[in-house]
Amino acid sequence: MLMIFLFILQWVFGLALVLFLGYIAYIMISFKNPVPYVPTPRRIVKIIVGMAEIKEGEKVCDLGSGSGKILIALAKKNKRNLIIGVEKFFLPRLVSQIRLFFRPSFKKRVQVVKADFFNIDLHSFDVIYCFLTPEAMRILEPKFKCLKPGSRLISYMFPLEDQAGFEETIEHISMKDSVYLYKKI
Repeated sequence: MLMIFLFILQWVFGLALVLFLGYIAYIMISFKNPVPYVPTPRRIVKIIVGMAEIKEGEKVCDLGSGSGKILIALAKKNKRNLIIGVEKFFLPRLVSQIRLFFRPSFKKRVQVVKADFFNIDLHSFDVIYCFLTPEAMRILEPKFKCLKPGSRLISYMFPLEDQAGFEETIEHISMKDSVYLYKKI
């Protein structure tokens, strides 16, 4: 019995190690992409969740949802909202799905979809979160301009260049960290 337990423990540890090393490799390789994988710090996540002021029934989207940290934080605070993470790459999407697997109460209201966020329709969302590069923000600006009135866009680190049609609120957290909230007029 002890041998079986040790074998299972060794197998689980080996699998965890392979996943962890794959995750680190993915982070390093992602810097070749226009939008690399850089997780949002936990202290910023709390600020973002507060700034979003999500109302019951609003539909929320995280563009480039990565490991699902924002999705889970939003789902914990907003119990009656559909929250969709858009993630193109396999490994972070897998991590999100594993994290969500251990939170069965989120199953019906939190989804992670495989898609390139440059190609999705954002019009149906009430709140959109993104931590993207300035280049990606510029590419997405026409889609942001088409959001319905009252929709909110939250961006960590990088502001919209063309803010026409939006009310802007900035939360300066430190010399290098800012969160931008844009409300569509």
